[in-house]
Amino acid sequence: MSRSDLIARVSPLAPVLAAIARENSFSKAAEKLGVHQSAVSHRITQLEEALGFALFERTTRQITPTEYGRVLCAAALETVDVWDGAFDRLDKFRTEGTVSLSVASALAMKWVLPNLTSAQQAGLEIALDVNDRPVDFSAGTIDAAIRFGTGPYPGLHSSLLKKAAIVPVARPGYVGGGRGLEGILGDPDVTLLKDAVGERDGTDFSWGYYCAQAGVSFDTDRTALAFDRADLVLQAAINGMGIGLGRTLLIEGDIAQGFLEAVGPAVPMKSAYWLVCRAEFAKTERHAKLLAWLKDQMK
Repeated sequence: MSRSDLIARVSPLAPVLAAIARENSFSKAAEKLGVHQSAVSHRITQLEEALGFALFERTTRQITPTEYGRVLCAAALETVDVWDGAFDRLDKFRTEGTVSLSVASALAMKWVLPNLTSAQQAGLEIALDVNDRPVDFSAGTIDAAIRFGTGPYPGLHSSLLKKAAIVPVARPGYVGGGRGLEGILGDPDVTLLKDAVGERDGTDFSWGYYCAQAGVSFDTDRTALAFDRADLVLQAAINGMGIGLGRTLLIEGDIAQGFLEAVGPAVPMKSAYWLVCRAEFAKTERHAKLLAWLKDQMK
């Protein structure tokens, strides 16, 4: 019998082998599969005859997989798990159900969480995955993600949500009145706060980019207090520790509540906010509802 014939013979019995491996019993495997024990025993016997070797050692008390049996049972378990995962993903094509949305920590704290109530009012149930690393959509556990960057993203369905601008902010009263931005930045008593990740991730989220676009001279050798998250920069600014760079969606709430004020003009960024997902999720009504809600809230 050829290799392809053997695979064709074994593949339909993967659920049977997987059930036996999990239950370590023909009778319990049969009960789980909803068939008679004799049917399970008969199928395994036929398979062993076709293969030419025993898969299980049988006694009156128990069954024990042979070396051959362990190999095929392990393959059967993997096969069944793959199909379980596939059907889990198929379930997500339903119109109803929770949307698993991955967002960076700064956006989650400063924008998404304050707006979740409106999502519920719009009939949208969101399960947040807060993660500062790019999502691996192949795992099938995340429906969509909001990314901040130049976009679009090859291999993924990308929808532009909102363009962004960058602006220096500080606690009200931190900067004395009557001075221009260049004078403020040149003051040695003024502490600059920066997002160390934004300085190197290609999103333009840096003092160097801002000053170049705003036409303000900037000492690149000047020491700045560094943080690894944009929301921590803003919190430091709120605490009166210095001037930080803020961007669209992260600062509007704090400015409206009087925690921060702009101390310089806004500068457009090449980076923007994008909703990204696999192509199949983009075809669902849940994606359409999520996209519409995000765009409406980001106006």
